[in-house]
Amino acid sequence: MYNLSCFTGGGDGSQPLISKYYGGRDFNKMRNVRKLAYGFSMLLSVISCIIMYLIRGNLGILFGASNEVNIEIAKIIPVFLVSVPFVAINRITTASFYAAEKSTFSYILTFIEPLLMLLLMLILPPLFGGQIMIWWSTVFARILSGVLALILKQNADKQEILI
Repeated sequence: MYNLSCFTGGGDGSQPLISKYYGGRDFNKMRNVRKLAYGFSMLLSVISCIIMYLIRGNLGILFGASNEVNIEIAKIIPVFLVSVPFVAINRITTASFYAAEKSTFSYILTFIEPLLMLLLMLILPPLFGGQIMIWWSTVFARILSGVLALILKQNADKQEILI
């Protein structure tokens, strides 16, 4: 429904610097670059969410949807906006793991979101009320993926202190 490639770009853009500092064993600079990427992606996610929320009543029309579909889009956009900061965290963390030779963590974060989405879409709608839970399943999967990203990042940071 909405494109979050700007967060992937933020992660990919910071990846070479993270890799450079990781390779040089300068973990403080590596973390600073990552913090900058997190900060910028959070700022971007907040600004984007505000804009999307404010124009939600016209988004469907912008893409050629009928008035009826546009009304439904306006109702559902706030649900999706809840997960945007978590997507930002996940994308930045995934890129930083690739840069720091922690590909297994990157793979976990890459594949866990669609797996969680599938599981939640199979479980939540029958239990809690149909169509709206399909949308919330996506949001919950993204939130859980973002939380997992932070847990894995914290684990990886502790390991680097021991190096």
